[in-house]
Amino acid sequence: MDIHILCGGESSEHDISLRSARSIINHLDKEKYNVSYTYITKEGKFVPIGAYTEDIIDSEDIKTNTTLNKKESIIEFLNFINKLDNPMIIPCIHGTTGEDGQIQGFLQTLGLNYVGNGIASSAICFDKSITNDIFELNNIPQAKYYLVTKNRYQRDEDKSSLISNIFDTCGENVYVKPASNGSSIGVSKANRDNIIEAIEEAFKYDNKVLVEEEKIGIELEISVIGNDSPKASLPGSYYTERALFDYTAKYLDKNLVRNVPHKLPKSDEDKVRELAIDAYIVTGCKGFARVDIFMDENHNFYVNEINSFPGMTPTSLSAGLWEVTNGTTYSQFLDVLINLAIEESKNA
Repeated sequence: MDIHILCGGESSEHDISLRSARSIINHLDKEKYNVSYTYITKEGKFVPIGAYTEDIIDSEDIKTNTTLNKKESIIEFLNFINKLDNPMIIPCIHGTTGEDGQIQGFLQTLGLNYVGNGIASSAICFDKSITNDIFELNNIPQAKYYLVTKNRYQRDEDKSSLISNIFDTCGENVYVKPASNGSSIGVSKANRDNIIEAIEEAFKYDNKVLVEEEKIGIELEISVIGNDSPKASLPGSYYTERALFDYTAKYLDKNLVRNVPHKLPKSDEDKVRELAIDAYIVTGCKGFARVDIFMDENHNFYVNEINSFPGMTPTSLSAGLWEVTNGTTYSQFLDVLINLAIEESKNA
């Protein structure tokens, strides 16, 4: 079976995508699959690479270039794909164009089957303000939140009313984040003293900014897989000495500790796994996703967000959680995702 990975892309998570792609390529069973990939440059140019049988040592080795313009490079990609035998695409592109439904729409228009979430669920999960609204409609517990749009923010010369509304809704300590971004890029912890600075930092990455109440406790990650009958892994977590679990903590902190699994009483474990499945279902997810859930000091649970194509790097939890849940290896996890995509394509 031909498997083709798309990686790179135009978002701020370009390099994370390459780390994920490296892990995926290295763990795909080369005796079972014919593996190839396309590197997408930061300018959006497609550079297809032929059959790949060896492990990739450094994710930077994936990078290459082309003298073609963007349109010409896409034509070259289509010519390459047409030579493959009904390939299954793994769209390993994090952030904008990858997790927002754009690449899914592109592949669907071409009639290509792909792993993971479809157009609608990708778009819903990528825009956290829409995700939060859906959670609220479906009684999924979450932190209190307030949405700030750039148009409204720029229109209000006097920000005092906006600031009052934010803290009346969310309390005195908040987190400020771009509504549509991943890997904690552009996220700040804020109070009344630095709320304007935090909002303007988040606006560098999106025209919508989400302000959420601070929840004191632990952030748990649960991997969910499945189409119509999803299953949730045991929860995992990270330990970092950094005050904010941001991009640096996730990908550059050499002292980061992975808790796989995160030990909980059985009743709490069951509760958080069921909550992850509920969040997955109400957002229309298929294939797989990672659901991030806060647990406060009283063991109350609040869904933070859903990643529709979660990180698959060596430090990411998505694959590793299944190994401690039911013994599924990374390679077997990829097999499951491919089979779920085949199943979904037959039902389309």
